[in-house]
Amino acid sequence: MARFDPVGSASRLARSLKAADLTAKAKQAASTLKAEFVAGQRGDETPAQRIWGAPKDQLDAVMGLLRTAKATPPAGVPNEPSEDADALEVSAALNGVDWTGVRAATAERTGDAARVMRTMADQVDWAKVQPVAGHVSSALIAAVASGHLGVGGRLGSVVARAIVDQGGFGQRVGRTLASEAAPLPPDFRGAIEVAAREV
Repeated sequence: MARFDPVGSASRLARSLKAADLTAKAKQAASTLKAEFVAGQRGDETPAQRIWGAPKDQLDAVMGLLRTAKATPPAGVPNEPSEDADALEVSAALNGVDWTGVRAATAERTGDAARVMRTMADQVDWAKVQPVAGHVSSALIAAVASGHLGVGGRLGSVVARAIVDQGGFGQRVGRTLASEAAPLPPDFRGAIEVAAREV
C-alpha cells in the first residue's frame, strides 16, 4: 500500500485551485467582450482589447510549462489515482483532436506549426523516452503546435508532463489509450525530424 504523501497532496490541491484563476479570466473576458460590443454600438472605432494572449504569448506559456515539467521530478507515488485521472484527461483530449487538420497544418515545412513543433520538441530527451511515450509526445506536440489542442488551464501542465514523459507519464497515457481500446494518435516523429532538419 502506498504511503500518504503530504507534499504531493498539497501540490495536487494547489493545481485544482488554479481552476479558480481560469474562472476569473473567463469572467474578465466576458466583461471585456460586452464592453467592446457596447463601444462598437456607440460607434467607437478604437482597436479592440485583446482577450487572450497573442500566439507568441501562448507559445511562451507552453514552453514555460514544458521547462517546468522537464525540470521538476514527479511528485508522489507512480500508481496514485490522481496520475490515472491525469492520464485519462490527456487521453480524452487526444481522442478529441482533428488529426486530419493537424496533418494539414504540420505538412507545411516552413509554417508556424513547424517552427513551434521544433521549439517544443527540443525540450524532449528523445533518447530516454520509451517508444509509446515518444509516439504520444509527438502527437501532443503536433496537436498543440497546430492549434488543434488547447492547453489552457490545468490541461496545459498535464499535457506538458506527457510531452516530456515526466516520470513515465507519457507511457502511462499510451497505456490508458490501449486500455480504452482507443487507437493511438498518429505518430509525428517523422514530421518533427523533417522540421528540425529544415532549420
